[in-house]
Amino acid sequence: MTAWLDLTKKEFRLGLPAFIFSLVILIGMFAIGILIGRSLDMVWELLTFIAFAAITLHSFYLVYYMLYSLDVERKRMHLWLHNPLPTSSLLLAKLVSGSTYMLITFIISVTVLWQAFGNSMVSINSGEWLGVLTLWMIYLMITTILFGCTYLFFWTIFMALSKTYNDFLSFVFTFIFFVGAVWLLSAFDGFPFLTWGAIHIGNIPSGVEFSISNEVHHFEIEQTTTVLYLSHFVRDLALAILLFGGGCWILDRKVEV
Repeated sequence: MTAWLDLTKKEFRLGLPAFIFSLVILIGMFAIGILIGRSLDMVWELLTFIAFAAITLHSFYLVYYMLYSLDVERKRMHLWLHNPLPTSSLLLAKLVSGSTYMLITFIISVTVLWQAFGNSMVSINSGEWLGVLTLWMIYLMITTILFGCTYLFFWTIFMALSKTYNDFLSFVFTFIFFVGAVWLLSAFDGFPFLTWGAIHIGNIPSGVEFSISNEVHHFEIEQTTTVLYLSHFVRDLALAILLFGGGCWILDRKVEV
């Protein structure tokens, strides 16, 4: 356990540049929103929209983090894979460090959204909106982990192919495999065993509409009703675990140097 904690500390140091870059981008988005919002006299409304967009973009945070971290490891693959810890521990340390950094920027985005929404003129039932937002955040976290494990899995396939083909052909073959896997999984979406545990949600934000004239600024969040399924939460978590396990196996058996 001590060895894994030491490895995780190293991962935090390795991923620090990626975190700092994402934090600068996030702060820059809010700063630009404030500047534009002041000129339009709708600072809080614009910040609400930007914070909502920033939270949504967090679904790709682990993909971004793994892209950076695994690219660094590729340059010293022989050292990384010769670590005495099992492959699963190496990859889990990356997921933990990436998820921790993601939570920091995620909490900042949620805090800004909460403050901006509370001071804006946007009209939404706050009690209903809070419950929907909580459920949406949980699903967003699961989706983030799924996307991160998906990138990890196909990265290991790319690395395995790179032992035989050049990088371009390896990328093409990996992309074809990815498209085929997405098509295959989409064929199961309509099956009854994947649509149990329906959670009926009232009005949730689905878009933003605003108009600007010389004297009037109109800002409105469009809402719609939807249904989430508990089975989708379970499906995505199970798929993330399978992809993580598959990536560990490929990296251990096919990419070992």
